[in-house]
Amino acid sequence: MRINYMPILLRMLVIVAWIIALLVLIAAYDGLFQKENAVKASFPLLGRFRYVFHELRPLFRQYFWDDDAFTPRAIIDWILHVAKGKSGYFAFDKFDTTWQFHDPDHQMIHATAPYNNDEMEPVYPLIWEKRKHPMQFHTYFYRSAMSLGSLGFEATYSMSKACANAHAAYNTGEWWLSVHHIPNVPFSFDKKYFKHKRIPKIAVAIYKLIPGIRLKNRRMEFLWDTIQSKMWTRDLFLLCKNNRVFYTIDWDQPLSSFPKPEDLGPEFWQIIFQVWSWMYGLRKKTTDGSIELDRERFQKVASFARAIEVKLAQWAKQTWGILKAEKNTHTISQIRGVHPWIDLISPNRFPFYEAGKEKEFLEFIETASEKSGGKPVWVKVVISDRSNVEWIVKELACLPKKKGPDFITIDGWDGGSGAAPIALGILFGKKIYDALEIVIDILNEYKVRDRVKVFASSKLYAPHMSARAMALGADAIGNARSIMIAGWCIRAGLCSGEDGPCPVGMATMKKNKRRGYEQVQEKKVEQIANYIKAHNKWLIQVAAVAGVKSPSDLSLDHMVIKRYEKMEKIMNR
Repeated sequence: MRINYMPILLRMLVIVAWIIALLVLIAAYDGLFQKENAVKASFPLLGRFRYVFHELRPLFRQYFWDDDAFTPRAIIDWILHVAKGKSGYFAFDKFDTTWQFHDPDHQMIHATAPYNNDEMEPVYPLIWEKRKHPMQFHTYFYRSAMSLGSLGFEATYSMSKACANAHAAYNTGEWWLSVHHIPNVPFSFDKKYFKHKRIPKIAVAIYKLIPGIRLKNRRMEFLWDTIQSKMWTRDLFLLCKNNRVFYTIDWDQPLSSFPKPEDLGPEFWQIIFQVWSWMYGLRKKTTDGSIELDRERFQKVASFARAIEVKLAQWAKQTWGILKAEKNTHTISQIRGVHPWIDLISPNRFPFYEAGKEKEFLEFIETASEKSGGKPVWVKVVISDRSNVEWIVKELACLPKKKGPDFITIDGWDGGSGAAPIALGILFGKKIYDALEIVIDILNEYKVRDRVKVFASSKLYAPHMSARAMALGADAIGNARSIMIAGWCIRAGLCSGEDGPCPVGMATMKKNKRRGYEQVQEKKVEQIANYIKAHNKWLIQVAAVAGVKSPSDLSLDHMVIKRYEKMEKIMNR
């Protein structure tokens, strides 16, 4: 009997056709419509396999390896969990039996009568009453410095908006401030510090009819192309749909057009503007090439900020800042006033600080505060030993109480950067807990602890890490990497751009990857804000269990410090 295989083949072809059609639809949804995931947006359909393997990974952990060399997986899982708006509770298998992230030297003491959540009265840092316009924190956790250029425009926008929504402070990083740092400030024709370009009505009508967020974002690029010939300048602008304009900050406006300190309402929130050695965008042109501060330009930028940070050192790049040529695009080079497509390497020391001339540096601090309208100013340092900070504390002790830096940011040896020389990262600096002990000891020794706030900027990803730092003397906790993870950084290790673009579209200037992040940026705003709120919430919970009503009341009395030399030092204070 002869078998007719044609019906079977036809059925198989129909099944294959349905499968292909389904895969095409999934790819179209990933690439054009979904607003949740940047990897799937940049790699439609294929990106889903990453998460299949991610879900399978725990099943194979005992047979292969874990990635705890840099951060325990349990901490990463906690960040991702709370970023989704979940509780962050762990099951038994999440407890640390390997002591990879337990710190026996800095364990907390459980109070015999802990407080309940409704009894807590958190007191957030005030920076500093001596200034005309002090800065009042509303969380203990803030986003530490990450610069525009090292991060893409969309990631900068998402983090800025998330911090504003979560009432957390936000450090611009060393390169510049743009309209993406003030996403909650609405456009208005009355705000003279904005410049705008109108969009034709017909173009807006077409935009509204386009389905899918990805296509809408591409259409925005086309809209820009109709009103501006230089496509790359699109990155400098945000879109205001209500007024049918693209808008950005107009730095050519007179100083009188920029916001006064009293004009900084909640929509501006709390920007910390960082000044670094090369002072990109802030330099006055000189005939001999020397670095001189353009004071009017500085005043314009500082008008949007609540405080100023002067960076003397960072752990991961102890001396110079680095931005690889791949990220120094036409847009970034225009912002910084340099040539595009070259490596940007900053000088290895701050131009207004030299050993033996500490008083001149403190005078610069006062000038910066004065020119910013009386806002707090402080320094960022790395601690290897007492010499890194004692000089400034010693000079501060000789000044009147209304003079000197308002706080000190300590960058721990485990801080991060997208482009760090490995030798510098290994050889210099102390772990944040040891660095805090040195700084607090020196401040107490010179009797100026009450005049200076201390911020710990390190890989303090989770509340238990931050609680230890606050018990050792930190007044607030800055973090960048955990903010990136909450915004769905997958730790691909391509942050510098030298070996390829960031696949998520977060730490890259490549437009095709940034479109993927732009597609999901509103979701990332929500997730980053969720993480910040959860970190702050559970930090307060730690304080409650330790028996104090505010994390600011945590101290060495609430810790079990096991090393004998530490106990001896504490008893002799």
